Amino acid sequence: MADVYIGLGSNLGDRIAHLAAARDALAAQAGPLLAQSSLYDTDPWGPVPQDNYLNQVVSVASELPPRELLARLHKIERAEGRDRAHEVRYGPRSLDLDILLYADRVVDEDGLTIPHPRIGERAFVLVPLAEIAPDIMINGTPVTTLVRRIDTAGVRRYQSG
Repeated sequence: MADVYIGLGSNLGDRIAHLAAARDALAAQAGPLLAQSSLYDTDPWGPVPQDNYLNQVVSVASELPPRELLARLHKIERAEGRDRAHEVRYGPRSLDLDILLYADRVVDEDGLTIPHPRIGERAFVLVPLAEIAPDIMINGTPVTTLVRRIDTAGVRRYQSG
């Protein structure tokens, strides 16, 4: 079993329902949930104008190898309406699932890089990750140090209602 950290995001449709469905599917298809961060309302990242995201990070205990886990994540995304073949890069999406960390493994394959290649630049990932795993190291640097190095103003704990 490997402790795997997965980033979840949604900015189309019922964002809360998409993330809830993703958590349920992850627990059923990837491995039991070990921890989950709060939900965060975040400014969109990238060049495409779009609505805010809801983001979250979860950890699962998975027996799946990284490539098979990625295939499961893509299947879960499709079940929530994502069509990677016809979407705009960095555009809006019903569900986005990313493998952030897979235990202490480093993977650099076509279409799969772990740790996630832009993890240190993205407050919408680092803030929720630091909430559930403040002592975790990313490429030799504590996640809490990485959070202090970036602008986190666009990441707000989600308040429902």
